[in-house]
Amino acid sequence: MDSHKLAVKFFAEGSPELGHDVFIPVFHSWIQQHAIKDHLLIDVADYAHVPDGPGTVLISHEANISTDREHGKLGLLYVRKQPIDGATNFPRRLASVFRAALEAAAKLEEEVNLRGKLKFRRDELSFRIYDRLLAPNTPATFEQVKPELLRFFSELYSGAPVTLTRSANPTTFSKFG
Repeated sequence: MDSHKLAVKFFAEGSPELGHDVFIPVFHSWIQQHAIKDHLLIDVADYAHVPDGPGTVLISHEANISTDREHGKLGLLYVRKQPIDGATNFPRRLASVFRAALEAAAKLEEEVNLRGKLKFRRDELSFRIYDRLLAPNTPATFEQVKPELLRFFSELYSGAPVTLTRSANPTTFSKFG
């Protein structure tokens, strides 16, 4: 798989009642602190007016990080936009995207949990490839990436059983474990 346009979403536990206004100052402080390694953080956009939308988006040159609310499920969504230096194959790109997403999720939990309200699940997530040219959502593409995803998730979750489910959504592959 040649695409670098990989995305992962970690879902929030329960249904936290957190408004968009909680995330805006946090993301602005990340820009000021250069808080995300290897990312040029640029701006914050608020999409509170979009039902089930991207929520609050931290825009960087390399990726967008948002408090996504697709299908009414709050989560942290990391969407890679640019190639990753040194990640010359799919397993390395996958590891890099997950590392960045996990670090952002942990950082957001820590900063928002000063108010004690946010925890992201690590046992259910959504993985996507946003590349219709190189990775159309077809059974063939799913079968192509499935072995690498299984290998990666088995290592990430220390050999725990892993279930992959291809979503009917045109851009989504999901992992539920």
